[in-house]
Amino acid sequence: MDREIEFRSYYEPDLSLCAGIGVQVFPVVTGGFAGKEISQVMEGQVDSCHAVCNYHELAVVDGAVVGLIFGWVSSGCVVMDGLRRLRRLLSIPVRFLLGRYGSRRKLIRYFGPCLRAVRVARRNAPGSQAEVVLFAVSPGYQGLGIGRALMDRFVHHASKCKARVISVTTDETLSFRFYERYGFRRWAEYRDVLTSYCSGGRSIKGFIYRLLLPEANGLAPE
Repeated sequence: MDREIEFRSYYEPDLSLCAGIGVQVFPVVTGGFAGKEISQVMEGQVDSCHAVCNYHELAVVDGAVVGLIFGWVSSGCVVMDGLRRLRRLLSIPVRFLLGRYGSRRKLIRYFGPCLRAVRVARRNAPGSQAEVVLFAVSPGYQGLGIGRALMDRFVHHASKCKARVISVTTDETLSFRFYERYGFRRWAEYRDVLTSYCSGGRSIKGFIYRLLLPEANGLAPE
């Protein structure tokens, strides 16, 4: 890639930009919505992922946000991390009640499948000290090394924090092969309740991958 990639932290004003990328990369998530609600629902997804993570980084090219990675890494500051997470989580119900994320009636239907999906993912998850929670690169910038660069930086950060295993939950509608090329290995496969619901009932396979950090060097894709 000829143009230089810059990296910076995520800030609140970046919400709509990141949601715009999410709408393009995760179309199944917003399949039951139309018009401006598509962006609003994705903003709710980004806000929720931001709330539970302690690592947030964006990739910027020519001043435009073109990629993002939100992750969680275990740290020694359990109490402080918990307080920050709680503060961010408390803002989500308020925004939901104010209609910030679109139709409340439609969203309530998603709560059941969402909770079941979380339970299934937790039941199948490997023991890990770090997790990729939200990872996306704008379609027009895929294949240029931006995703690899974002993942490299997260892996480096997790290694500095003494993590030995990174996990990620994905499904067959997404670019799960990126993780395989990078060096992640499939840990579990199951029916993804939420994605299946969002796709109109079509059965979608969910996957959990894990990366053993001592094996990460040299396995990232070219």
